[in-house]
Formats: sequence, structure tokens, C-alpha cells
Amino acid sequence: MRWRAVFRKGLVEQFRDYKATALTVLSPIVFILIFGLAFGQGFYTYTLAISNDDSGMLGQGLVREMESSRYPNGNKLFKVAAVDYNHEQLKEQVRKGIYEAHLYIPPGFSESLQKDAGTSPAAVSIMGNPSKLTYNFISSFVENYIHNFVWAHGIHGSPVQIQYDETSEAKVKSEFENMAPGLMIFSVFFLLILSSMAITKEVENRTIQRIVRSKVSAFEYCTGICLSQLVLAAIMLPLVFASAVLLGFSSSGSYLLAYLVSLVATFSAIGIGLIIAAFCKTSLEAFIIGNVVVTPMMFLAGIFFKIPPVRLFSVMGKEIELLTFVPTLDAVSAMNKILLGNAGFTGILPEFIVLVLLSSGYFTLGVYLFSRRYMRRTGV
Repeated sequence: MRWRAVFRKGLVEQFRDYKATALTVLSPIVFILIFGLAFGQGFYTYTLAISNDDSGMLGQGLVREMESSRYPNGNKLFKVAAVDYNHEQLKEQVRKGIYEAHLYIPPGFSESLQKDAGTSPAAVSIMGNPSKLTYNFISSFVENYIHNFVWAHGIHGSPVQIQYDETSEAKVKSEFENMAPGLMIFSVFFLLILSSMAITKEVENRTIQRIVRSKVSAFEYCTGICLSQLVLAAIMLPLVFASAVLLGFSSSGSYLLAYLVSLVATFSAIGIGLIIAAFCKTSLEAFIIGNVVVTPMMFLAGIFFKIPPVRLFSVMGKEIELLTFVPTLDAVSAMNKILLGNAGFTGILPEFIVLVLLSSGYFTLGVYLFSRRYMRRTGV
């Protein structure tokens, strides 16, 4: 019956390390919540802005057709927003993601659908961002709805000419190209784990006591850890970029600007690592907690699928969401704009400011918690 003693010993040790046990139990629940938020509401509903300048009934009929569009399960295909036609303003709104696409119904649309009207085809335009895979889906859906609408009225031939108005020259050729910028930026967030383990190893080896007695300040110690991790990121990032290029990723955007954004994101990752280290006694704990933190951050960043936004407020045109406080969100957004949308520094300025503020905040909080945990205590 010695297995009973082993069983009791294993059970006691497992629950004695309550942090690891709790995180093991909670991790699958977190993933279920994330995927439930992303996919639990059924098929994705696209935000489509429509400008209808047609004075006839058929233009209104097409708008109603879009508004009533449904997936087979009953979910709405489009969330339609009626807007006045202002090309430059709408182009900027589509580029920013306020609308995922825009449909323009021109004057004379109804006349072009009338039999024997003898009019030239109406030029219906679909505007979208070709650097996003969603644009390919939306343009296909809208084009099909227009053709079905025309055929439903018993009209044959080509009374409607569909034009594509794209917000940028960059086009995504594969799912990998769409995900590559996010995967590049996410590579540095694994330093979150390494930075937390670097500190907890000092605790395990009891060298932290010597650091405390040496009168080095918490800021100086954490700055040293931060700089050492930044050096590693500086070496790693070019290798990550090169790997993506070798696998077929191409971009005319600035890799130098992408490199800068990645280093700022690294700073925020290290700050989170410092915070984690303040709650851990061993490097194993830091490794477990770090993985539990970093993995959901990858999915919440929108690399693989879009999480429905929970908007809180707006500052200078920048939408602040609940997930804005997760640094991967704006870091991935900035990288997508640079490498897929060919944006310059001004184009990513809102995301860059948020990243700098988050990085400074996480680092400051990490220094404070480290000081409170270790520097103000005589023993560890």
C-alpha cells in the first residue's frame, strides 16, 4: 500500500505549490474565454459604410439588401452605417479601421438597371484596405450581393461596373503575410519570461541578499536587467525579420521603424517580467506564470483573429479600448501599419505613444514592487 503514501505526498506537494496548481487549472479556462469572445457570437459581422447617392428606388433596395444580409445561422453579415460620401474622409476612416469597407452607390444606379434604358453602366465602388485579409472576404461578399440583386430584378448583361478603391498599395498574398508582423513583435514578449527568471534565479541562489547589502538601488538593478534583455532583443530581432523574409514575407515598409517599435515593445515586456518576479520565489514559478501571462497576450493582440473591441474613450482620435492596456495590441497594430500598410512614424504615432506610456508604467511598477519585496527586507 505504499502507493497511498506516494499519493498523499504528491497531493500535499501539489497543493502546497498552490500558485502553479491554480494557474494550471485556470489556464484552459482563460483560453476558453478568449476563444468564446472571438468566436462564440457566431460568424463575424463586418462593419460596412454605405453612401447612397442614387435617387431611385433600386439604390435604396440594394442598401436594404445589405442591411438584411444574413449567414445561414442567422447572424448578420454586415453592420451597415449610412454615411455621406466624402472620399478622403472615408478613406481615412477605412484605413483606421472605423469601417472595414465602404460601398458607394452612384447617381443613376436605378436608371442603369432599367431595361432598355440605354444608359451607360453605373460605377459602384468598393473601398477597403488590401493589407487586411478581411477586405478580400468583404469585397467578394458585396460583389456577390450586387450581382444577385441585379439578377433578382430580371436584368441580364452588365448594367453595373464594380470598381475597387484601395486605401494602400500593399496587398496580403497569404495568411502568413497577414500574421507575420504580429509574430515578429510577439517574439520579443518571450523576454517577459526570461527577465522574470533572471531575477528569481538571484532569489534561489540567495545572491539577492548580496545585491541588497551592496546598496544598489532598485532602479539601478532593474535598469541593468532591462538593458541586458534589450541587448538580447536587439540581436534577436534582425534574425526574426530575416526568418520571415526567407519564408516569403515581403514588405516595402520601413524595417528600421519596425525595429524601433519592437524595442519599445520589449521594454514593456521586461516591465511585466519585473512585476511577475515580485510575486515569485523560484524560477520555475516565474516560468509558469510568465507562460500563463504571455500566451493569452498573443491571442488578445489580434494576430490570429480579431477580438471584439470594448471601447472606453477616445483621446486625440485614438480609440482607447479595454485591451489597450495589453501592450501587444498596439504593438501589433503599429507593426501591421508599418509592414503591411507602409505607414511612416506619424501614421503609428498614437500606438507609439501608448506603447511608451505602457512601457514606462510597467517598468515603474516593476521597480516599485521589486523594491518593496526585496530592497526593504533584510532577509529573503
